Amino acid sequence: MSDGEYSAGSPGRFTIARAQNGIVVYTSSGCVRCAMLKKWLKNRNIEFIEKNLDDVDVMADLVMRNAVVLAAPALEVEEALLTEDQIFDEDGAIKIHF
Repeated sequence: MSDGEYSAGSPGRFTIARAQNGIVVYTSSGCVRCAMLKKWLKNRNIEFIEKNLDDVDVMADLVMRNAVVLAAPALEVEEALLTEDQIFDEDGAIKIHF
């Protein structure tokens, strides 16, 4: 698997290759799942850049790249953009693996 790709591990689980250019976590103000994802990444010593979807420039950048993010959090690793339903399972647990 090359950097930035993700693949299904066990059913409903995703494995993310650590990207050379880093990881971006897209958040919004007051988002509980955003805080949960950031804490999860920090606990695993995974460095990331946070970008707030409330920022017009952040949203404009996503639109210019034809990236659709309808809800926070979203996770970007190289060319892979995972949305909230791909990050969390139906019980609210994080289902991605690095």
